[in-house]
Parts: sequence; structure tokens; C-alpha cells
Amino acid sequence: MFFGEVKTESSLGGILSSSIEIYKNKNKIKISKGTVINKNILDLLLLNNIKHIKCAKLDNDEIDENSAVHKISKKIITSKKSNIKIQGPQNGRCNLVSSVDGLIIFQPDQMFSINSVTNDIGIASLKAFSKVKKNQIVASIKAIPFGIKKNNLQDIINICKDCFRILPFQKKNVHLIQTTNHNTRSKILEKTYEVTKNRLSSCGINKIVEKKCFHETKSICKQLNKSVNEDADIILIFGISAISDINDMIPQSIIDINGKILRLGMPVEPGNLILLAEIKVSKKHISIIGMPGCARSKKENGVDWILWRKLCDLKISSDDINHMGNGGLL
Repeated sequence: MFFGEVKTESSLGGILSSSIEIYKNKNKIKISKGTVINKNILDLLLLNNIKHIKCAKLDNDEIDENSAVHKISKKIITSKKSNIKIQGPQNGRCNLVSSVDGLIIFQPDQMFSINSVTNDIGIASLKAFSKVKKNQIVASIKAIPFGIKKNNLQDIINICKDCFRILPFQKKNVHLIQTTNHNTRSKILEKTYEVTKNRLSSCGINKIVEKKCFHETKSICKQLNKSVNEDADIILIFGISAISDINDMIPQSIIDINGKILRLGMPVEPGNLILLAEIKVSKKHISIIGMPGCARSKKENGVDWILWRKLCDLKISSDDINHMGNGGLL
């Protein structure tokens, strides 16, 4: 690619390297950076007594920036279920926009590989498993120079298929159980309910079933069984204090109703003292989450990272949770 200053009369077909203001019929107009100089623009430049202009001219083995990023964008979300729209290319950039509320899903190693092909293309996105809103920009594909080598473009296209997708939040039957004792203040229970309702509402869950019970095994088991029989998909449990041991009241109550403890604790702060469990009923697995104290706050914490995935029907392995430690200090 040629890049530099040329005589204006020789600039036909060149790509303007920076914006320029000139006069047309005594009116000042702006010609934007990246504009291809056609005959009309060339004549205007000469009429404005501009004798030299800085521009780029592509070689035969190169493709213009807008075409390059558009081709990559179409390949990077090939799947019809990606739930992502492409904004038209402009100034060498294509933005990817979510068409639903949900989670952005991709493999960081795949994006690293795409960005490693050439420095001439840069792809930036939100962090994997970030919560996104409908019409939010989730990723951007940018060409750095005005032209991209065709062989580099093909190498990117070969490895970028289906990189990005958005998993939409699903409508779930969510139950909230709060345990109490004689010292429990009603304001704490009310605040916890409101914060939880708002947390779920932001994910499209507008109704939750609330239950309260005394903080002892028999009462907890009774409410858990009621939620199971009422076809709950997710059961959230707030105890009078955070769960700090596998032999604590709440995990033992889950075991007593034939539930399975999957994990106690996660490398995210706040959110360390979270409990993940499940109970299988027929072919259905009901998720049970023992909520840490930080979940009484509306601020984002480790509970959100778990809930978002559960609401998108994503399985969560122990390795998935361990990876959350990177960036897990909130």
C-alpha cells in the first residue's frame, strides 16, 4: 500500500488520510477521513487550489478496510442463533450489537488467535460471560490501516467462525427461602427480598416465590420440599448467617432431602461463601444456591456471575468457577 502525499491531480482513487474542509458553491463542507477520492472530489480539491493531498492507495493484494471488517463480522457470527446484529462498516470499523438481554459467550483463546494473525486487525469485546442488554455493543472489529492484505484476511476468516454469540436469559421459576430466628429483623428480610427481586428483574425474571422458615433443619427441609413440589427451577436460600462449613445447617438440610452439594466457596470477592447444590427430580435438575451475605447488596458480586449462567441454562463446572478468580476481586 502506498501512503503519502501526492499531487492532487494524481490522487484519483486514493483514500483520504484525514478529514478536510473545503468550499463547494461558497459553502464549507467536510470530506471525512477514509473517503475514496472520486472525480467530483478531485475537481473540488483543485477548485480549492489544493495542490497536494495525503492519501493511501491499495495494492492489488489488498482489500479496503470497510470490506475487510464486514467480511470478518459476517463470519465471526455465522450461527443464526448468535443473537447478534452487525452495524454497517464505517471508518474501518464494524460493531457487533446484541439483539437480546443475556450473556456474551466466546472462547478467549479463539479471539487471541484471531488477533494474533496480524496487527492490522484488532478485535475487542466485553469480557466473556458479561451480562449484556439488548442493543448494546458487545464487540468491535477494527482495521488499523486503510487496506488489509487479502491473505491475512483469509487467515482470519479461517479461524473466526462462530466466535461470538449471546445466550438469552430464560424464564425460570425462582424461589427465595429466608431463614429466621427470634432476633431476625423484618427490615432485613424485606430488603433481601427487594434486592433479590431487582437482581432477577434485570435478567427478565419478574416474579419470584418467597418463603420464610425458622433456621432449623426440619423447617428448612419442609420449605425446600415445598419448592421442589412447586416445580421450582432455581431455589435461593438466605440463612441467618453465611454458610461457612459443609456441615452447616443449610447444606445438611439439602443433603437430608437427597440433594447433592456441588461446591462450597468460590474465588470471587465478594461472594466467597456461596453454596452450589442441586436436587434431581425425575429428569429435572433443580439448582439450589446458598446465598452469601454480599447478595443482600445490589452491587455486582459473585452471586451474579453464577445466577447469570444459571438463567441462561449454562452448566457450571468446578473449573469454570476456578477461572473466575482471574478478575474475581470486585
